[in-house]
Amino acid sequence: MKIPSLILQIIQKFENNGFECYVVGGSVRDSLLHREISDFDLCTNALPQQTIALFDHTIPTGIKHGTVTIVMDEQLVEVTTFRKESRYTDHRHPDHVCFVKDLHSDLARRDLTINAIAYSPKLGYIDPFCGMEDLKKKIVKTVGDPEKRFEEDALRMVRAHRFAAVLGFSMDESTQKAIEKKADLIQFVAIERLVGEWMKILEADPYEIKKMLLLFRPWLPELIAASYCGQNSLYHDKNVLDHTLEAITYVKPFDKLCALALLLHDLGKPYVLTTGKDGRDHFKGHPKVSYEIALRVCKEWKLSNEFKNTVPDLVLYHDEIETPTLSWLYKFCIQLRFDKEKMHRLFMVQYGDIMAHSKKGRQRLEILNEMIDFYEKESVNRPMKFSDLALDGKEIAKIANVAGPDIGRVLEHLLKHTFYHPEKNTKEELTSYLKKGMKKWNY
Repeated sequence: MKIPSLILQIIQKFENNGFECYVVGGSVRDSLLHREISDFDLCTNALPQQTIALFDHTIPTGIKHGTVTIVMDEQLVEVTTFRKESRYTDHRHPDHVCFVKDLHSDLARRDLTINAIAYSPKLGYIDPFCGMEDLKKKIVKTVGDPEKRFEEDALRMVRAHRFAAVLGFSMDESTQKAIEKKADLIQFVAIERLVGEWMKILEADPYEIKKMLLLFRPWLPELIAASYCGQNSLYHDKNVLDHTLEAITYVKPFDKLCALALLLHDLGKPYVLTTGKDGRDHFKGHPKVSYEIALRVCKEWKLSNEFKNTVPDLVLYHDEIETPTLSWLYKFCIQLRFDKEKMHRLFMVQYGDIMAHSKKGRQRLEILNEMIDFYEKESVNRPMKFSDLALDGKEIAKIANVAGPDIGRVLEHLLKHTFYHPEKNTKEELTSYLKKGMKKWNY
């Protein structure tokens, strides 16, 4: 295993002072898989205070749990004392930890075999739980009893799926069964932690979501309903869930907001499903129902304002594929206030949605391309916001003799006028238009 000189210096300093020190966890795993290593975590039998005494500059990052951050050459390296953990009353964190002297006990507390491999420049790999063999077999497997591991920390169930998705591995059968049995414990995990893991899964392999539906039950039960909702339609050849997951695969480059919008965009379908006399299924009004689900998700998942202000709208308008006109452009850019970034995200969501349709359904791609071309061409020289107007609020107040909310109403008039007639967006033209219009607008 190739180890940077800085890490070697730290290990050697521990060893020169009578301690053991190993590279452990993700860096060892990724090295064996020939993946890029972002950082190196170390473990040692030195107690935290002994680590602090050994190095000139340290940070007591999590000293109660044995973690000290060493600062060398403007780099940060985390070192954790060998430890064992007690019961996990809250199914997330150990009630307390105790420091131990042997590496085996420290590796035994870890979640997955592929993360329980240590490396020493002197001794080579230390792999008591056959993690290297599981790497070769491409299997995600817990260290020891999987049910016990998940009872200790319920987040491990989602992490197991995340590693399967990111690495392209299969889940060990006993590990998968334990996840299904202990899935209800996911309610004890903070939603912020779950969202972070889910996003990594959506980016790596959206289809992994299908294998972990029970883990979504407290947070997004509509996914389960979607898995049972067929679509007997000329425009679809998959059920709602399979269509949804395929749509996400087309989000390239990956964008979290678009991925979440696509995850949610059709979840309203099971609740509006009707079947015609011809046996074809219809989902009239599903964007509005999906929109309500998206609003709830953004709130309950404690997402940022960027998500709250974007994702529900992408869901609501995802199905509006139509021959573009200036009225269409005005609706989205002026009335709905979609800026360039939001429009591009809408197009990406619509593209993913269309591509996950049947061959007949994908014919709408031609119209979407027309929409994109029209937007790029027509949005360039048209005023899209008040600041694009040749007159500002103060000038309007003086010319039109208005104040307060009336200024905003006049701005709306001018923006609409210049949107359809961009050549009239000059001080002279707008001044003339204002003087004539004020008589009709009754301000």
